[in-house]
This record gives sequence, C-alpha cells and structure tokens, in this order.
Amino acid sequence: MKSFFTSYEPAKTVFPTSSEEVREIIRSANKTKTPLVPVSSGTNLQDTHVPTVPGAIAVDLSHLNRILYFDAKNRNAVIEPGVTFEQLEKICAVEGLRTLTAIDVPKYGSVLGTYLEMMPLYGWPKYHPWEMLTMKGFRADGEPFATGQMAMVQDRPDKYSWGVSFAQVARLYCQAQGTLGIITAAAVTLKSATPENQVLYFPCKTINDATRALKAFIATEALHEIFAVNRVYLAELLGETAAHDLPAWTVVLVIRGFEKDELSYKKKDFAALAKQLGGEIISSLTRSADKRILAEISCPSGDVLHRNGAYEWIPFVCIATAQQIKDCAGLFAKNSGALLMPLQAGACFYYQPDLRCAAKDVPKARREYLSICGALLKAGVTFPRPSALIAKQVATAYKDNFKLLRSIKKAVDPNNIMNPGKLGL
Repeated sequence: MKSFFTSYEPAKTVFPTSSEEVREIIRSANKTKTPLVPVSSGTNLQDTHVPTVPGAIAVDLSHLNRILYFDAKNRNAVIEPGVTFEQLEKICAVEGLRTLTAIDVPKYGSVLGTYLEMMPLYGWPKYHPWEMLTMKGFRADGEPFATGQMAMVQDRPDKYSWGVSFAQVARLYCQAQGTLGIITAAAVTLKSATPENQVLYFPCKTINDATRALKAFIATEALHEIFAVNRVYLAELLGETAAHDLPAWTVVLVIRGFEKDELSYKKKDFAALAKQLGGEIISSLTRSADKRILAEISCPSGDVLHRNGAYEWIPFVCIATAQQIKDCAGLFAKNSGALLMPLQAGACFYYQPDLRCAAKDVPKARREYLSICGALLKAGVTFPRPSALIAKQVATAYKDNFKLLRSIKKAVDPNNIMNPGKLGL
C-alpha cells in the first residue's frame, strides 16, 4: 500500500464479511481509539484507501460483495461495497441494462467505492447526479444510519422505490471519503443498454477551445456522455496511437438511442454547432477508437489506463472555471495527460491533469506536486478531494468551510477514529 501521497501504511488489515462485523470493528476501535481506514477497490485516484496517520487498521470491504436486490423494471440495484463493476455488469447484460461507469475504472473496481470517491464531481449529463440513490451503514460512533427508503422498515424489498432519497444527507457521506463512517449497502442507478450508440469527435487546437466546445455541446442536452482529453490521455485511452498523431485536444461526444434515424438527426445538429465553433465533427478517429471508448465508458474490461509500472502517475482532482484552466495550463509538462468534463452546464469543469515521473524521482515529483497545487490554489482552483499532501493547505484556504466540516465530524466521530487526517479533518 505504499503511496505517493503518504508514507504511512496500515498496521494491519481486517476483512469483515457482514455489516454486523463492520459495526463491531467500529465499536472496538472507539474503545481503543484506533484509527480505521475503509478500503475498497474503487478508482482511488489520490490513494484515499491509504492511512494518513500511524497505527491505523485498514477495513477491507471486498468480502461484502453481495447484490442484495436487483430491480430490472425500475433499473436499480442494492449492493454491498465489495460488488465490482464486472460482477454487476454480468447481471445487467442479461436484463439489457448497464452500469454508469467513469473513465479509467478497472473491471475489478468497487462500484460503491468509485461512486463515493467521484460523486458529485464526475458524472454524465444524462444521468448525473443520481448514480447513487439511498444508502445505509454505520457512523463513526458505531450507530447505524440510513437515508431515504433505506431508513424505513422494509417488509418487502419490491414494495418501495429505492430512488426516493434525502439527497443532501446522502451527498454528505458521498463526499466524506470515509471520515464519517462506513457505508455497507447502497442503491445504485442502472440504465438501458441502447442498441444504437455512436462516438463523435471534435478536434481542438487549445485547451481554451476545448472548454468553449464542451460548454456549447452540453447546452444541447442531447448527449449521453461528453468529455475532452489532451493527446497524451487520448493515446492511452485508445492504446494504439502515438500521441503526436492526435489533435492537441479532442472533445468526445457519445450519442445513444434505439433507432439509427434518431442518432442521424443528432449528428446533423452537432455538425452544425461544430461549424459555428469554427471546426468540424469527425465520425471516426482511428480504426478501433469508437469500440475502445464505448467499452471504456460502458463496461470496464481491463486494468487502469495509466498505472503500468513504468512510471508514477499522479492526478490532480480539481474543479475550475474555463479561465482558471487556461491560466494554469502552462504548469504542466508536455507528457502530462489531462481530462475535462463539464459541470453545471459548463459553468465550471471537472479538471484532472496529471504529473508523471520515474519511481526514482518521487521526492522531486512531490516537491513539484506541492508547487503546482499551490499555484492552482492561488488561481482559485478548488480541490474538493484534497490529497494527504495538501489537505492542510486546502483547509487553510477554505477556513469557514472546513470549520463546518470539522464540527460535523466531531458530532459523529467524537474519538476521531475514522480516517483521521483525510480531507484535512
């Protein structure tokens, strides 16, 4: 579990097999004031599964891997945190459904772990922000909690709609990164697997062109998925093309439907909009580009894209405006990948540039990482999930916000055992 972001490792790892065992682990930790770190096989972009203090126990939830309820009619499922995308997709495929999948998620990745780390930062326009609906688990003091329909006594699971939720309470736990408790089950959204799917591409010369195009295309409200990547990231996504053969930036548009004519009309509309933006829509980028991209965002089938052992890959998880992104683009080297997704109708963006270095250069890379983060903070860029290296720096920059977060944590975690130090708490 060695990490770029922290030098600590768990003192030991426990593997609960039931929610009651999770509760007992939390109760025992409160008695001894032992730190706990929930572990899943999600995206873990900033090693959220690694402790930031010594002596912590990792609570590996991979053995809680049951699909508790599958509702094909209402297109949702109640699952435990150990359920992987590969596991859930097998059942979905039989019913003509699919999961909502982020880019660069391994097939063995935890569905809940991924959603908890990324929501509500990262979502597709047709579905966002309802990837996860209701949930239940145990607070840091060992007391049970539940949101929405899961808070009700269920005499029959098919009697209720799992989509009814007190969303803001659920969002609090989504963004807590394991600092408020452990979620043991949640209802997730599923979507129909449409027979007609097409990927379109809009090449851009600069990052400023890319943010402008993202804002224009998402305003149509006709896209199922949309994102932009620079040539380095796109080359890794496609896995077959040298980066220098690709556009500097490419906006990727995915349209879905049940009839070919439906997609044809949408494509014409996007072509007209692209012309207004001073460019053109490309229907095919490489021989297998469409297949690779649809596979990546529809059903994880392999390992993560960037972590191949040849170098350290360090992502920056940010939210920024188009102007902030433009101003900060020069902070990153030419070999850095970058991903952009529009949020709030393009008013701001999920921005994930990265830093790469050889394993022997990690100390130097840490200094560079801290320097870049400082410059991003100074420019007004937000770090909604700050890594252990910059958590205190971010907390200082947003004093009032973190004062409120600390008061909430103190109320449900009086002994400060749940992931202490994470998020600057």
